[in-house]
Amino acid sequence: MLSVTQIAGGLTHNVIPAEVRLVGTVRTFDPQAQDIVEAAIRAMAQGIGIATDTRVEVTYTRYYPATINDPQAAAIALAAAADAGLAHAEAPEPAFTSEDFSFMLQACPGAYAWLGQARTEEENPALHHPRYDFNDAIIGPGIAWITALAARVVGATVA
Repeated sequence: MLSVTQIAGGLTHNVIPAEVRLVGTVRTFDPQAQDIVEAAIRAMAQGIGIATDTRVEVTYTRYYPATINDPQAAAIALAAAADAGLAHAEAPEPAFTSEDFSFMLQACPGAYAWLGQARTEEENPALHHPRYDFNDAIIGPGIAWITALAARVVGATVA
């Protein structure tokens, strides 16, 4: 998935800017797909430069790898959610989450899971929104889930 997140250039409406900058992100689940997208962006930029007789530079920095759960770890996390009495479900499709936990998943099998807040978007906008407000009511259920997960991993019984 390619998202252009910034376009900046010029200071007035009637002068062609000397420089324009486009910034964005590319998120894929496959490093080979990253290679293909990067090559395509570079080729497109080169073509635009040739066609417009301008200099085009591409800086392509790979930040976070894809956040890919280990299937067995994800199954354990879902089972622990059931143990804790939480509504739970596997995501219907992968999420293009940019998350530093992805580095952990490359080093050790694990699962990145979401604990929903059970409030509507109108009541509480999504994470990273300026009006986001953490729902304190999920602290207890979250602790119950993590406790059940720890118990499953170490083979203990939680009372």
